Amino acid sequence: MIVDAHLHVWQAVPNHPNPTVTTVSPVSDVPIGLLRDYMDEYGVDRAVLVQPLFPGEDNSYVADCARADSERFAAVCVVDPRKAGAEDRLEHWVSEYGCRGLRLRPGVPGEKEAFSHPNTYPLWERADALDVVVNVLCNADDVPAIAEMAERFPGVNILIDHMGHPDVAAGVDASPFQALLGLARHERVHVKPSGYTYCSHEAYPHKDCWNIFHALYDSFGPARLVWGSDFPHILLKTGYRRCLLLQERAYTYLSPSELRLIMGENAARLYWREFE
Repeated sequence: MIVDAHLHVWQAVPNHPNPTVTTVSPVSDVPIGLLRDYMDEYGVDRAVLVQPLFPGEDNSYVADCARADSERFAAVCVVDPRKAGAEDRLEHWVSEYGCRGLRLRPGVPGEKEAFSHPNTYPLWERADALDVVVNVLCNADDVPAIAEMAERFPGVNILIDHMGHPDVAAGVDASPFQALLGLARHERVHVKPSGYTYCSHEAYPHKDCWNIFHALYDSFGPARLVWGSDFPHILLKTGYRRCLLLQERAYTYLSPSELRLIMGENAARLYWREFE
């Protein structure tokens, strides 16, 4: 089983004030049908639809797409933790629309301070009660706050986007990256080996990131690494197929069973409760 655990689909926002906010512009339509075409062509069985940055809390497109084919798709919604009643809005998207994850974004300007603020504890408590996966879009300086929340809410599965956006040039021994590795002590913290194009200074296959992956593998183990493509943005970077094959091509020390975990079984366990 192959599960793409990090990708985006959306309906175009023609008058978006910042059309270059993402690699593929929000003024372009990225329909679920296009994703299906790529999945069918390359043998990807399931996918996790992560709410993009720009639609805000209107999770209806990803939620409706996932609800229409829940065996193949799971949706990760966004609620703004800075606004009162965030926990009730989360329950709405989970109970009424079937969303299986929540995305919090301390790496986005304006949302950092709210991430671990006591006002957000009810949101985390509700996430725990609803058994949703908390996806975290973060930077290296957000790791202490993630550690605090992992300690306070040990029952919540936390999934860190894009390897935490490491400073590849600083290397694996840099204090911020070592702090990220330290999150491995929390058994429900997972990391996505995704988003290489955001941190690598080299073209595919991003050899300058190989030590980063190996350090994550050593600390978290293959059972807590969850692959994602970052579709559709990867189409304009390295292409979907090369992204899909990177782990197999670059990390030849991975056994077939470890590859199966990283490329699908871990995500199926988190979002579909299989392989538990």
